[in-house]
Amino acid sequence: MILVLDRRGSLLKHKAGVLYIERKGEKVQSVPVNQLDQVVIYGNALVETSVWLALAEAAVPAVMLTLRGKPKVAMLGSGLATQLPLRKQQHRLAVDPDAQLMMAKWFLSRKFASYNLVLGTFTSLYDKNEADSKEFRNIVVQAESQLRYATSINSAMGIEGRVSQAWFALLARHLPHKWKFSGRNRRPPRDPINGLLSLGYTLLLSEVRQGILIAGFDPSLGFLHQDYPGRESLALDFMEIFRTGVDNFVIKWINETKLDSTSFFYRKDSGCRLSKKARPMFFSSWATYRENWPRLGFEEYRCGPLREIINGQTAQARQYMKLLEK
Repeated sequence: MILVLDRRGSLLKHKAGVLYIERKGEKVQSVPVNQLDQVVIYGNALVETSVWLALAEAAVPAVMLTLRGKPKVAMLGSGLATQLPLRKQQHRLAVDPDAQLMMAKWFLSRKFASYNLVLGTFTSLYDKNEADSKEFRNIVVQAESQLRYATSINSAMGIEGRVSQAWFALLARHLPHKWKFSGRNRRPPRDPINGLLSLGYTLLLSEVRQGILIAGFDPSLGFLHQDYPGRESLALDFMEIFRTGVDNFVIKWINETKLDSTSFFYRKDSGCRLSKKARPMFFSSWATYRENWPRLGFEEYRCGPLREIINGQTAQARQYMKLLEK
């Protein structure tokens, strides 16, 4: 269950494992913490400190989003896990150029495989003759081959960048003109599709971050994404595996949901965002989708809870890291 708090004047409290939502003149609502998968706070809702402590203790990720001004995001999760040997292994591999490159390739190979499902969704909706879809498949196959021979992180990232650019160019050619999508842009997103992608990636990152903390990794030290102050690079590494799942969700959602000019609003400093009217529809669909997330590289009927799939990928990463140290 996802709890979204986006109404002005809301107060969120915690007592004995239950969250209570209070609003003046309304009946108090209650939600047991153990039923929550994620909490999303918009704007300046009031949240007691005990709430954050309860969420962290229960390993429930929380995302705080601004409603006005430049888009800003804060995330809350449990502290670093106690599996010190794994973190030490991660740090050893991260400073070994050969091992670092192999791990970077591990993440990218999974990202390339993940295009299988979203491309199927895209083709069924927008590319009936499959001409452009086949061309993109060839680009991915070529990238997979080039990745094997990449000799540096920069060259591997360059290969990924070309695939990503080709993917968003494909969407730009086929999505209906009303969406005004001409490619990926962010900070701030300037059209509805980019607004939805940014929101989806933010929600995804909070869950990926929580998953790798539970697994025992240090989220700040990555292999594919380089160290940068304030950036949790390993969380971004793992998120690459799941990004196309967000793309798949957005493509399906705009096709299945009745949206109009009141579903989004645009401000120069904050970009294009979902309106208050449309947010409940988005989060309702997102909650269902995250419980039926497409498994890596398989058809859509092979789905499962997002948290379970993240745990599976962290377990596979741990096994691969062991192999690299042998």
